[in-house]
Amino acid sequence: MNISAVITAGVFVLVSVCALILLFVGKIPFANGAYRTFYRACCGIYISGTVLVLVFTLLLKALPVMFVVISNVTILAVFVFTVLLIYFTTKKLLVISEKAEKAENKNGEDEIKESKESKEE
Repeated sequence: MNISAVITAGVFVLVSVCALILLFVGKIPFANGAYRTFYRACCGIYISGTVLVLVFTLLLKALPVMFVVISNVTILAVFVFTVLLIYFTTKKLLVISEKAEKAENKNGEDEIKESKESKEE
């Protein structure tokens, strides 16, 4: 067993678990919204990827450290990309929904004014 590969994989598992704990109890602005379950699910997938690499390092005796580092960095990059994608998508959706509500309210007010004007005539 390559002990340095196991230690490296263990550190990445620890980082992923810390990220999940931060999403559950941390005061991160984007982790308190309505979409926090999506962030937690992404982090769960990130943890499962890092644990899988740790299992590979424990089972395969001659697994190089570079494989562990490249695998975990790739998993981390996918996690960060997914979290940023969810963040920016939800931010854009909230802006669009606010604009739609304003337009709906404005249309409703216009209809009320038109009905009042038609009653007066």
